[in-house]
Amino acid sequence: MPTSRLHSLPNSQLRILAPAKLNLGLRVHPLRPDGFHDIESWFLPISWHDTLTFSPDTPFQLQLTGRTQNIPTDLDKNLLTRAALKLAQLANITPSGTLHLHKVLPPGGGLGGGSSDAANTLLLLNHAWNLHLPDQTLLSIAASLGSDIPFFIPQTPALCTGRGEIMTPLLPQHPLYAVLLISETGCPTKDVYQAFDAGFQHPEEIRTQKTDWQKLASLPARDLNHLLLNDLEPPAFHVAPWLRQLRDHAAAAANRPVHMTGSGATLFSLCNSAPEAATLHSLWSQSLPPQTTPLPVKLHPTP
Repeated sequence: MPTSRLHSLPNSQLRILAPAKLNLGLRVHPLRPDGFHDIESWFLPISWHDTLTFSPDTPFQLQLTGRTQNIPTDLDKNLLTRAALKLAQLANITPSGTLHLHKVLPPGGGLGGGSSDAANTLLLLNHAWNLHLPDQTLLSIAASLGSDIPFFIPQTPALCTGRGEIMTPLLPQHPLYAVLLISETGCPTKDVYQAFDAGFQHPEEIRTQKTDWQKLASLPARDLNHLLLNDLEPPAFHVAPWLRQLRDHAAAAANRPVHMTGSGATLFSLCNSAPEAATLHSLWSQSLPPQTTPLPVKLHPTP
């Protein structure tokens, strides 16, 4: 278990950071009989995160601060506490302690914030409750809760296939930075996939292209930026026309490709260096609508 990600605090508290991820490309295959889609996507953690803190010696409870709007507080509805309760049930223990989530990552942003919170809760409580369960057990719990959640157990760059739960390590061979475009308006994943199934997809000549993921991993940001393809962009732009307008505006302002991560609504463009990302951040801060927040990040940051 990656205990190096845990930080001890005074009063026996523990803290762990729950980072977002970017999808560098997302290919979505037709609907399966079980109602899911097989996907191919390169997931990378980024240097933007929620913060989870555990305090012992209290009844089991959840406290929320930060970006709390529309975040459920019921223990059986919040994904984070559902993960905790599943872990306690598997270990045959009574859950205890206070989980405090400082929420920064936007819900509905395609950044995997809720999934990261759930996975890192499993890691945090496995240690706090002295369970010593192996990673494979945590991965199994994570997969039972959601397709993206297992990625955040090892939390290293990976080609994710199946529903997203099958991970093959895929490390970038060059430093990668990005500037995100964060909107307060989310893009409902369910609606985007329903639009995808209804036929809002790329033209056939694009849809049938194969993605060489190993080649993508070998490229610097400048080249990689021109090759990324997200099959959920057409349905997301149908569900949220404002998102296409923002993408087109941002791309024209910077004269560079702009992509959507996951099912939206966060957009991004890749950069080769921190100074390049700072320049792009400054440009977008001056040229884009005030309700859109540019944010420079590093991909696959060192823990």
